[in-house]
Parts: sequence; C-alpha cells; structure tokens
Amino acid sequence: MNVTNGKDIIALPLHLRIYGATDWATLEPQKGKNEPDFTEHGVWGLSSDSMLFALDWWSLQAETDKGTAAFIRFIKKWRPIRWWNEGGNIDKAITPFVRKEMRRNSAFTVLEPLPSMQDKGTKLQAFHSFAANGMVWGPLGVRWWEEVIDQLVKFPGGRWDDKADVCGLIGRAADKMFDAQTPDVPKVEVIKPFSAQWLEYGSEPKPKVRYFS
Repeated sequence: MNVTNGKDIIALPLHLRIYGATDWATLEPQKGKNEPDFTEHGVWGLSSDSMLFALDWWSLQAETDKGTAAFIRFIKKWRPIRWWNEGGNIDKAITPFVRKEMRRNSAFTVLEPLPSMQDKGTKLQAFHSFAANGMVWGPLGVRWWEEVIDQLVKFPGGRWDDKADVCGLIGRAADKMFDAQTPDVPKVEVIKPFSAQWLEYGSEPKPKVRYFS
C-alpha cells in the first residue's frame, strides 16, 4: 500500500505498532443537528520514527450494536496494543457493553478513556502538530481517508466532525504510544577471494557426510 502525507508518497512501512481510537455516537440528536452523530473507528500504526499511519476505518450513524460488532472485527483483525475513546457520560454508558462483547468474542486490547474535553479545537492541537510536521500518513486514493481529510479541512465549520474527533483522540494519546521496533538484519560476512581469511577458510577441515540407506 502506498501512503501520502499530502506532500510525499511512500510505501507503507512493514513494522508498525497498532493502536486505535473510537468516537462513539450519542443516540440523541445534538444541538443544531437533525440526525445522530456517527460512530467512527480508526486504526493507526506508529512507526519506528514516530510517524502516524491511518490503516483502516469504519463509520455508521449511532447504532451501538453494529458499532460494537465492527469494533470487535477490528480488534481481531489488527490486534491493537491499546484503544482510546472519549471519557465522560458516553464512555460510562457504552464501555461496559463493549467490554462484555470483547470477552464474549475473545477479542482483547487495552481500552482507555481520555479525559473529556469540550473545546474541540484544543482536542485537535496535538494531531495538527503531527500533521503540520508531515508525520501523519494516509492511504493514497482511498475514499474513507479522503473523507477524513475533508472533515479536518472543514473543521470546525463542517456538517460532521466525528472523524476529526477520532484524529483528535489519537493525537492526544500519542504520548502513551511506543514506537515500533525494526528488527535487526543479520550481517552476512563476505570473504574476499585470496585473502588470508579466504585461505584459512579453505584450509579448515570439512565435516564428513554420512549417507543413510
């Protein structure tokens, strides 16, 4: 998969630590809205050089059962180390049910609510800092990522801001993440022909081979 930060295009790194965040929808329409918000799940990867990569996304308007089922699928598919959501009343209402479904489906991760914040601009400050420094990457030409970007660009004046809220959560949780560890590649020793090492290697006794019938 190729990913972009809006300027450069690279291949998705092989080694990432996986995290996630959810903005759970309320069942009641919000002030100034005729419809419920969307439940949004976002899966993210953190590389060895602290780059954030958007890996997967799910979205649906205010249906807790379907939102929880999608959350369970993501946990089993991606096996994230930790998953964040907004604290407060919604967390208290939804998280007990989500934990019950996790146990019932043998889907495990660390769920952690972040302190509830009313100022949406403040919520997005950390994520904006990552993005401004070219450290946020998303899949090239994928519709859901284009929709995320669209909400971020229109924020705070867009019709919806639930995807932006997920970005805000992952940005606020960045100090709780650990960079991915790239495994060391073993060095292959090359012996220069006719060197002293090459002559010594050629003079070493070879192991005897035994054949079995």
